[in-house]
Amino acid sequence: MIATILRSSTRFNAVEYNEKKVTQGTAELLEIKNFDLLQNTGNVNSSSLQDYLIKYSAKNDNIQKPQFHLAISCKKDEYDYDELIEFAHKYLKEMGYGEEGQPLLIYGHYDTNNHHIHIVTSRIDPQGKKIGHDNERLRSQAVINKLMGLNPQYEVKKAIQESFAYSFDTLGQFQAILESCGYESFNDADMICIKKGGVVLDTIHLDEISKHFKVSNKEKSEKRRKHLKAIFLKYKKITSNKEELDRVLKKKFGVDLIFIGKKDSPYGYLVVDHKEKAVYKGGDVLSLKEVLTYPQKKQVIDNNNKDVILKTLNSLLEVNNKSTMREVNKSLWHKFGVNIYSDGVIRDKRKRAIAQVEQRILDTLNYNAKVHWIKGFNPSTMQERAILCQFGHIDNEEDIEIAPEINREKTNALINNIKEVIDTSEKDEIYKNLKAAKIIIIRKEQELYALDMETSTIVNLRETDIVLSKIEVYHNRHNNQKENQVNIPGQWGKILSSTSSAHHSNREWEVGGNSNWDYVDDERKYKR
Repeated sequence: MIATILRSSTRFNAVEYNEKKVTQGTAELLEIKNFDLLQNTGNVNSSSLQDYLIKYSAKNDNIQKPQFHLAISCKKDEYDYDELIEFAHKYLKEMGYGEEGQPLLIYGHYDTNNHHIHIVTSRIDPQGKKIGHDNERLRSQAVINKLMGLNPQYEVKKAIQESFAYSFDTLGQFQAILESCGYESFNDADMICIKKGGVVLDTIHLDEISKHFKVSNKEKSEKRRKHLKAIFLKYKKITSNKEELDRVLKKKFGVDLIFIGKKDSPYGYLVVDHKEKAVYKGGDVLSLKEVLTYPQKKQVIDNNNKDVILKTLNSLLEVNNKSTMREVNKSLWHKFGVNIYSDGVIRDKRKRAIAQVEQRILDTLNYNAKVHWIKGFNPSTMQERAILCQFGHIDNEEDIEIAPEINREKTNALINNIKEVIDTSEKDEIYKNLKAAKIIIIRKEQELYALDMETSTIVNLRETDIVLSKIEVYHNRHNNQKENQVNIPGQWGKILSSTSSAHHSNREWEVGGNSNWDYVDDERKYKR
């Protein structure tokens, strides 16, 4: 089960979005509560619902964007819609939105294979008070864990103990096992920190890990590697890239491929064999070159519609040269049932290759996706825009508009989060904990900025009441890069590379970061 908190708005635009889905026949208003006479008169439409929520929220005029918009999704039909509604009420109560008199709209969406609902309400309670939103996304995940009966700390300890049962003889191999189980890990002095969802759940001393180093039986290991090589070669023939090969191997054989280095140009890989509880160097099974080498695109492209599709793609970009891959894919899927993938190949519903997109077009779509994401930060000064363009590798600053006003709610939340980290962290832990909270600190000349990756927010720390001495001391001691160079950890760094994909199935970085509601509906990766 996934709960995604979406962007707020002044005029409850989420109502218009959901009602449009209803008009298109892909959604239904499943529940309406506390809209007084409106729900009894039958005058339920986008305009009347928005007007009511705006009027209701006017009882507290300190809140600029009172909309609370949430999507709750499950894997396929794991839950029916009645069960999703029941779950939603429990979730809302835990988050502070369950008070009697709170207006509520729940829409069921039927446009993907995954059952999901959208919820719209106000961030103002019936007494006119602002409903608490501090650490909202962290609290949201905690509520999901509670309602699902999950205990992240217990689960990670269980995963660690299960990982110790594997045969591995290096720290990297142990980390590969954890990664195959859905956990990230990183070195911190003589400890390994294990996190999930941006939260560090546990730490292990390196000495404890080394105690569990063990080597597989040589004869048995060699036999298994030969078997795996035969499997790899067989399934390479029916897959089109390393990601697809990885999915097939995991599903059919319980084998994970963990690539090392950049996503599009790894320099190595490890094989995690869950069936035999062993980890192998990828090159001992099949060379990296062979794993990455697939038939030339021209050999697999074979479809009579390809000229029409490519012509349509060019036409879409002629009409709007700012289109993102997601926007283009929406049109291509609707018209031809095809999508452009991150490698530039256009594939149909069965993932058969239809055509190859020109590199210049692929570069344009990827660049537009980065522009779209950076715009979500709504810079309010030219300096903020310059910082964001450098951070996002945006060549032309004019592509990013200056926002007419600052979103005080988001900036205040970011300031409070930073204060909390500073107040609750040891001096040498501040930067690590800020990164864990997806907050990045950037220096520009004498200015110091904070970027919140979770809420797409930027703030000039010099213009706040935050005591910066601890941050500046640590920043000066640990950043030996060029003054304006930004070192972005994890997935945030990956998306900013020039080769990053903007394909909708790979844009996890956008979920909850901007008003990318259709992407949430099409979510394909579920973390338990």
